[in-house]
Amino acid sequence: DGSQSMYGRWKTGQKIVVARKLLSELLDSIAYRPDIELALRVYGHQYPVISREERNCQDTKLEVPFSKGNIPRIKKKLEAIVPKGTTLIAYALEKAANDFPVCKECRNIIILITDGIEECDGDPCAVSWALQQKGVILKPFVIGMGLSADIMKEFECVGNYFDVTRTEERRVGKECRSRW
Repeated sequence: DGSQSMYGRWKTGQKIVVARKLLSELLDSIAYRPDIELALRVYGHQYPVISREERNCQDTKLEVPFSKGNIPRIKKKLEAIVPKGTTLIAYALEKAANDFPVCKECRNIIILITDGIEECDGDPCAVSWALQQKGVILKPFVIGMGLSADIMKEFECVGNYFDVTRTEERRVGKECRSRW
């Protein structure tokens, strides 16, 4: 999530800083695995929100394509992300399906880190379900930051939800690692 709301403060700092740290720790925890290829897709980071009517609901980009050994490249790109736009979870998930290389023996997983809900009238639940039915991805991991209980419930249908608010950041990383 590179949307404008990631500039908000949360616990010890800005949400974007916490998200970077969380993802960086997760990357470090799997760096020893030679059989893993990683990529980074970001949404809401290229175009600013001008008004509710004037927002870019297609603002997502594959910043680092899948390859082995690209963790340093992903970390470098993470540091350069400047939150600007809106939250377009459904569209970003839909586009992410095309990011995965063709591989019959692969296990495709998406980890979504966000502090907000869909703001572009998309249906993240329907997109997640469609991708799972096509075998494109397993149920995504959704790591929420500072979300209310009502909003958390909205993500249950999207993926396996982890609330950073209720657990220490390191513990969330461990939970994700244990499911690899």
